[in-house]
Amino acid sequence: MPPLSGEGKRKGMGVEMDFISETVVEETWQEVAQFSPSRAQRELAKLSKTQPQLVKFVFAFTQELSEEATDLALYMLFVVWQMFRKCVPGDIPKISAEEIGQTFRSIEEAMERLEGVHERFLERIAMRHMSAQPYVMGYVVHTLMEAPDGVAQVPLTEEEQACLFLLFRTVIDVLDQAAGGR
Repeated sequence: MPPLSGEGKRKGMGVEMDFISETVVEETWQEVAQFSPSRAQRELAKLSKTQPQLVKFVFAFTQELSEEATDLALYMLFVVWQMFRKCVPGDIPKISAEEIGQTFRSIEEAMERLEGVHERFLERIAMRHMSAQPYVMGYVVHTLMEAPDGVAQVPLTEEEQACLFLLFRTVIDVLDQAAGGR
């Protein structure tokens, strides 16, 4: 598939992969926000069928959060999945529970190593290592901090924001790995 407008190339594990562009990110969340309830249900069923472990991970990770936070997480999962679907020719390979667990542990360990780092350095490190898909992660951060135009703001506690950030860092990384064939 030729790169979409605004995409960049990066190398990873010997495979050349595309960044998902800011344009694709913007178009996707706006399109999904316009889905009818019946289309959203059909698409969510498709996600559950093609990536059951990812959906289970989101449910398990959010089970102790508020209903609003869980609903937002499912909505965001759907939007992020759509972003990847737009940019990957064919189907995204099924992601296993082991892949999800390994990625989650790796991210959690990296975040633990950052404890106690001075804020100035933390910001630089975060920008450099935030995600393999910076525009997708930007959507996540923006949605957690303030809802995009036309989407109702979900009140989240700081703890819920932190949990959802870690959740979506994992989701984006495993989708990126699966889509890139690594």
